[in-house]
Amino acid sequence: MKTITLNLYSFPELDREAKAKALISNRDLNFGFDWWDSEFEDFISLCGYMGIAVLKESISFRGFYCQGDGSGFSAKVDIPRLQVAIQEQAWKTHAPMQEFHLMPATIDLRVMRIVAKGILPNEPQVICRKKQFGVAVDLGIYVIDENGKEHPNIFDELQKLEDWLRSVAEVLNRHLFDSLENRYDYLCSDAAVEESMLNNGFLFTADGKSAGYLDKLNNI
Repeated sequence: MKTITLNLYSFPELDREAKAKALISNRDLNFGFDWWDSEFEDFISLCGYMGIAVLKESISFRGFYCQGDGSGFSAKVDIPRLQVAIQEQAWKTHAPMQEFHLMPATIDLRVMRIVAKGILPNEPQVICRKKQFGVAVDLGIYVIDENGKEHPNIFDELQKLEDWLRSVAEVLNRHLFDSLENRYDYLCSDAAVEESMLNNGFLFTADGKSAGYLDKLNNI
């Protein structure tokens, strides 16, 4: 039988070099759960103030710092409410410091009134792209029929409305991806990793190697 005595240290007790090694080896410490969930919920709440009902299960992303990274989401859109929300910056009720460089739709008011009266066969929506990240939009408008009367001359205005909705969706999708990237960057930062190691009582050998398994063996 051979007995070995080994000193174990908390993170603050390590020297600079050992701390650096401990941080590197535990860089993914904060990713053992659905860390993105709070960002999803925040995004859904923010969009809700704008008349955009995001489907949580539709949100997808891949990141970060590689070609092809991105995000997408699908949602039902209340066009008149979105128009007013942008004019009043309604999202600031949820996020007072958030700035979006958005402008109301500049289309013929008569067309906007037709939209507001609900003469649409389907709800306008944002669509998460399936084969690549990003968003598409669909007004769901093919034939406008009001009391048996078609309105073939408004389609240019409706195209402007669809282009406007796409620009809004793209701004929001960029915000979604940025918020996820910022959260990711924080969770793998030195400060966040150190906080998690302290909260979980991590112990290390003098050279910064994790010694949790050694401590458990000592208690057997």
